[in-house]
Amino acid sequence: MNRRPARSQPVVDAFFPQAELPQPFGPAVPICWAAHGPDDQRLLLEDLDTWVTWLTHHYSLDRRHIPECWTEHWEFVEELAALHLAWEGAFSTTAHADAPLGWHERFHLSRTRLTEWVARTGCRPGEHRTSG
Repeated sequence: MNRRPARSQPVVDAFFPQAELPQPFGPAVPICWAAHGPDDQRLLLEDLDTWVTWLTHHYSLDRRHIPECWTEHWEFVEELAALHLAWEGAFSTTAHADAPLGWHERFHLSRTRLTEWVARTGCRPGEHRTSG
C-alpha cells in the first residue's frame, strides 16, 4: 500500500502563495468616492491598498503599471477600486464559472490604462509629481 506519510509541519511551496485575502462572498459593492469624507476615504484607501499590494505582488506588476504614489492620483484610485470591485465579483462564492476569465480580460485592458497614466503623471520612484 502506498500511503503518504503524515506531515507534521506545513510545506512551504514557492508556487502556491500563502493565503493573504479573504474569499469574496456575495455581491460586490461599488465605492462612490465623492460620497465619502476625507476620514472615510482614508479608511477605504487603506483597505484598497491591501488588495493593490497583493495584486502587484501576485501579478508581478511594477512602477510602470502602478507608481508608489498611486494613492495621490485619483485616476489610479478610481481605476484600481473598479478593478478590485470586478475582482470581488469575479471571485465571489456566488460568481459564474467564467467570471474569473472575464476579470482577467478586464485586467488586461486596465493595465494598458494604468501604464498610460503612469507615463502622464511623470512620477518616478521616490519622486511624486502633482497633476495639473
